Amino acid sequence: MMVAMEALPPSIDRLAAALRAARRTYTHDGDDQIALGRACLHVLISQLAIEGVPQEELQPLVDIERNIDALKLRAARAERNDVPERRRRNPPSDILLARLSAVIDLLVKGGYGEEEAAQLVTRRMLAAGVPPPQKGGDSRGWKRLLAWRAALNQGVGSPEVKGEYREFSRDIEAIPAAERLKRVLETELWDRRRRPR
Repeated sequence: MMVAMEALPPSIDRLAAALRAARRTYTHDGDDQIALGRACLHVLISQLAIEGVPQEELQPLVDIERNIDALKLRAARAERNDVPERRRRNPPSDILLARLSAVIDLLVKGGYGEEEAAQLVTRRMLAAGVPPPQKGGDSRGWKRLLAWRAALNQGVGSPEVKGEYREFSRDIEAIPAAERLKRVLETELWDRRRRPR
């Protein structure tokens, strides 16, 4: 024997209708999903308040509604700060390679062998999430970095890249000689966001 389902209370019908209306207002791409969530949460809070749910019981939902924008901004900031992940998806720019070439030059002047300097720089790149250059005809990333540096030293590269190499070399030279190698080895000076002081 089947039990007849009772009709939903009018308040539930009103809530469902309001949620349907909110859903129709927004499309399904990423930003609108957040706006849709905010609208649905607002509908739910309003309906529960009409039904007599005390404000202190609604406060957690009100706090979430108020903080949705802050959470969205925080997520966007975290995504922007996820530099190593972004770098892993993209090959290094010629500007970055010019800066790395200047670092290799400094290490060579400081007594490192060319191959040793390139290996050291490549390890630092990889640790920071920067892949080695894709071109260079060798399976070893440090060899490809040396090939790129050799081409730059032979005059290959845009004026912007050559200018970056010269300017960054001057920046490194401006660091007191006693600190120069230590600063390069202990920091990521080659990162354009970090300017030598």
